[in-house]
Amino acid sequence: MTSDTDFRRVHEVKAATLWTFEALWNGNYEANRALISRSPGVSQLFGKFGDVPSVIAGAGPSLEKNLHLLNNVQNRAAIIAVDTVLMPLLSAGVSPTVTVMLDPQPDVAVFFSGVNTSRKTLVAPSIASPKALSEWKGEIVFYNKFAPDIPALSRIASQSPELGYLIPGGSVLSVGLDLAFRMGAPSIGFVGQDLSYPPGGRAYVPGTTYGDVDTDSALANVNEEIVLETDIFGRSLRTKKSLSVTRQWMEWAFVNLRRDGAKASFYNLTEGGIVTRDCFVMSLAEWSGRFLRESFNLDWRLKKAFQKKKR
Repeated sequence: MTSDTDFRRVHEVKAATLWTFEALWNGNYEANRALISRSPGVSQLFGKFGDVPSVIAGAGPSLEKNLHLLNNVQNRAAIIAVDTVLMPLLSAGVSPTVTVMLDPQPDVAVFFSGVNTSRKTLVAPSIASPKALSEWKGEIVFYNKFAPDIPALSRIASQSPELGYLIPGGSVLSVGLDLAFRMGAPSIGFVGQDLSYPPGGRAYVPGTTYGDVDTDSALANVNEEIVLETDIFGRSLRTKKSLSVTRQWMEWAFVNLRRDGAKASFYNLTEGGIVTRDCFVMSLAEWSGRFLRESFNLDWRLKKAFQKKKR
């Protein structure tokens, strides 16, 4: 059951987002109009991967233990990478099927700078930073943020409804989860989604632009409330309020995202973290053995899905 504390955290995060970003959203969308008009929308991916399992890769420190296993997952599952983790994945020889972004700020461009993205696919919001988009050399697929309670975002989305919608849910991790669901994945796993900061360790998987920063240093520079959450081992861990809201949204999604009246199947493969309710908890190795039974030509799937894009 959702607690009063959870509701308060959601309200505070949403209020802070509105205050900070409304002018940026409008400016970015206007600057992106021409690119949007000649690019595919995320709706062209919906339902096109109904036989392909999917795994969402976050940048949490636990991902380090699973990087080598993701090599074996390629072409047997769709790998959806959050923007932060693109460089560590590529360095490990893992080429994600798609990369997703959410943050509209220009700082996101650093995740793509110097990276060869010429044959890769980015799923980006219509309000993404033009600077970040200019760093991406491959295909860009746009989506509207589903936020009916935020007038500015609803107004922007109404100008390009054909793009399709994804639910932000507090972070880019939840965007990846919603994308996997709407693509039709029969089994949806997620790795590197700690959503918390275990004591004495790294804050992120090695190889991100954040460097080898430890959890204490990372939290010392956070400009938001720090809260406590319980992880899968029963430990009380510190995290950012925004990540607590992401945990809440994910656990809502596990119950409420349905196909033909049945809940989708979600698997926490992180081997840690604070996402504990209404999903199956197992290792990536076990999930792979259970569900990855054939190989797919995922590049061809993407090209076929985008054949009707605007010119």
